[in-house]
Amino acid sequence: MAPLTAEAKLPMLLSIAAAGAAIPRLSPYIVRISFTLWQQAYPIGKWAAEQGWKSAYTAVSDFIPGHDSEAAFTKAFTDAGGKMIGSVRFPPANPDFAPFVQRIKDAKPEVVFIFVPAGTQATAMIKAIKDLGLREAGINIVAPQDLLPDEELPNMGDTPLGLITSGIYSVAAKRPANEAFLAVWKREYGDKAIPDFFSVDGWDGMAAIFALVKETKGKFTADEAMAFLSHWKDPDSPRGPIMIDPETRDIVQNIYIRRVEKQGDALVNVEIATIPMVKDPWKELNPPK
Repeated sequence: MAPLTAEAKLPMLLSIAAAGAAIPRLSPYIVRISFTLWQQAYPIGKWAAEQGWKSAYTAVSDFIPGHDSEAAFTKAFTDAGGKMIGSVRFPPANPDFAPFVQRIKDAKPEVVFIFVPAGTQATAMIKAIKDLGLREAGINIVAPQDLLPDEELPNMGDTPLGLITSGIYSVAAKRPANEAFLAVWKREYGDKAIPDFFSVDGWDGMAAIFALVKETKGKFTADEAMAFLSHWKDPDSPRGPIMIDPETRDIVQNIYIRRVEKQGDALVNVEIATIPMVKDPWKELNPPK
């Protein structure tokens, strides 16, 4: 779609796409307001090395988000002195993770990095981790937020307790803007749905569009829209401060290290550390030629 936006001079605001760190370079009419997998996997790779773990294994879904995550974690972990001892890729809609988890267990890394698409695939992976006793074997697990999405935690039992992920948002965050967002969400949907990072990406995408309409009174050209959106910022998003980097047209935002804890009867992703205002590391490492 990106070349079509360039040909048609039609602004496109990405409020979900996280794969393909290079997407905004494919068209001057694209702004990303979601995140990249490099933004999450690279920091958790550095974090894993900082824990003193020396050997790692990657296990990812075999499509672009998985490839980006694998490359980012590997780059950060090895640059920090760690050693990769294996990797595996599996189909994006995989019915049975047990054979792959067994391969991880047999390799005996100190830490495994896992990427699967958020949703039922995440729950299936957690089940395999439990059934094969991966954590009991002394293997640490880290992942981007997709492994433990807020809306899937109620389906996972207690297996995720203590697991560490990196992400842009948690429903448990105590920011005033998030509490206001959750109040509006609950008023609209009650207990029928749990908001997650996709929900907040959509919220912020609409906030940017609303800001554009308000600023221009609804009258703008494509180039005027891009001039506005490529400099847009919001200090009070439910996920924290966000801004668009005008040079890359990609989002800059906090990345949170989160640990699964139990609050009452529910599991939640508690933010235990903040890496402030992270630019997409892939673009930092791969400047335009």
